[in-house]
Amino acid sequence: MSTATGHAPGKIILLGEHGVVYGHRAIASAVSLGTTVRLRRRAGTTCMDQPWADDPRLQAALLTVLDEEGIGVQIESNLPIGRGMGSSAALAVALGRARAALAGEEASNDRIDRDAWAVERVFHGSPSGIDHTVSMSGGAVLYRKTADAPQITPLHLPPIPLVVIDSGSAGDTAAMVQGVRDRRPAVDSLLQEIGALVEDVAPQLANADLSGLGPAMQENHALLQGIGVSNETLDALVDLCMATGAQGAKLAGAGGGGIVIALAQDRKAVLDAARAAGFDAWKITIGSQA
Repeated sequence: MSTATGHAPGKIILLGEHGVVYGHRAIASAVSLGTTVRLRRRAGTTCMDQPWADDPRLQAALLTVLDEEGIGVQIESNLPIGRGMGSSAALAVALGRARAALAGEEASNDRIDRDAWAVERVFHGSPSGIDHTVSMSGGAVLYRKTADAPQITPLHLPPIPLVVIDSGSAGDTAAMVQGVRDRRPAVDSLLQEIGALVEDVAPQLANADLSGLGPAMQENHALLQGIGVSNETLDALVDLCMATGAQGAKLAGAGGGGIVIALAQDRKAVLDAARAAGFDAWKITIGSQA
């Protein structure tokens, strides 16, 4: 084939970031936003056909999957970059799918997984794997990283109405993960508490019970503060959400920037308050009927 296309969705982590790096479970879900990669055969060095992200790691990431010569790359995405919504994972999976299509191969999960791991390591150093796993599978999962292979359990969520607020700055996942690693073992008990939250709430969500989710999001955010990955802007956005009627709110992703997600039955009130404060915000629904 002379041209090929691959697509993959982004994700959010509902509960459990950072704990998931150390063998605790997390809940993550694909979202409707995503990334499309288009490849074409052409003469010359493999590289982007057009500017996309100003990131020096991008070329190296492309060459973990593609031949060094003969391919032009176009990327389109409506995911905010560096905001904890799996933009690099969606790129990784979409790139793997496009590579397979260009080669006339079946896009097997094993090969896409290997390709995506390679891309994610370029961007994040030592990723947990949860982002690209959710991007590959779609839907929601309970995810646990193990020494052998990830434990992935599909989780059938009820419709969960969320507001996403962009803090206005990107987080550096690799730096945030390394920072937590440097603070161990002092923060290990907090990481264990993050994992325990997931274990408590996952069975409720599987039974379409959202009553415990809001308080769990609040506690999760407090624990993320405790391990040192929140900041004043993220904390202020969580407070703004709660002051305008949200049932719970937390940073989502590695922290240090990125997004806050809020569980809110009255999403308009939270959206209006966030936008009045000068932040971009939008609605998403995860789970069934999303």
